[in-house]
Amino acid sequence: MRNIWYRIHAPHVAKKVQPGQFVIVRAFKNGERIPLTPVMWDRDEGWIVLITFIRGRTTMRMANELKPGDEILNIAGPLGNPAEMEKFGKILAIGAYTGIVEVYPIAKAWQELGNDVTTLHVTFEPMVVLKDELEEAVGRHILETVPIDPNLDFPTNMKNVTKRLTEKVRELLEKEEYDMVFMVGPAGDQRAVFNVVKEFGIPMKSDLHPIMVDGTGMCGACRVTVGGEVKFACIDGPEFDAYQVNWDELIARSGYYTDMEQRAMQEYMKALQGGEQ
Repeated sequence: MRNIWYRIHAPHVAKKVQPGQFVIVRAFKNGERIPLTPVMWDRDEGWIVLITFIRGRTTMRMANELKPGDEILNIAGPLGNPAEMEKFGKILAIGAYTGIVEVYPIAKAWQELGNDVTTLHVTFEPMVVLKDELEEAVGRHILETVPIDPNLDFPTNMKNVTKRLTEKVRELLEKEEYDMVFMVGPAGDQRAVFNVVKEFGIPMKSDLHPIMVDGTGMCGACRVTVGGEVKFACIDGPEFDAYQVNWDELIARSGYYTDMEQRAMQEYMKALQGGEQ
């Protein structure tokens, strides 16, 4: 679950990227295309920073095979719509697991606009990232870590994260008045948090991550139903009103390729053990 930081010379992205946008990365000639979030960038020097966690075949291959000075085959972007930048007031910005990577540039920009931003990161202990950066960037950063119980299977451990997440959100909303809640994370956790937030009637925005292929609205894989209408997360989002999202449909679609992703990971591990690339 270690995180890998990549600082990449990509002036075409660095020149235009805004908080909330993403890029599509293809690191290898025979590799898949994966969406990643520019976390930091320098427009003058032309670099961006991407952070990955080893979650599947592609991120593991990048971690194993890319060395300092290597080239990534191509990066398309920036894609998607920038996050809405306004003075909302008091904001609770939540990142579950790796979602905090996408929260960081958005929360930082909101704070710089004069908002009072609290960030909340709930995750397994080995997945803590950007703690120091967030403590410096926003008004308050809260980190809630959940130990991984080796006696439980992974889905059960994830339920413990969801439980801690919803409990902490409820605690914060009961004690303080927020003008908006924003969240990035797995769809199931977003829905669980939304079910808490709606009890308080607070506006909530969700950054959605359905299955994505090309990132330009051509493939239709990232379709979501929002307000009864079909939207594409890559060109209409990725940020949507949580009150309008069809969460049941999104969650069902999100797990469609889980078995194939696990099989691809296992095949790559076997290839590594056999000395193949």
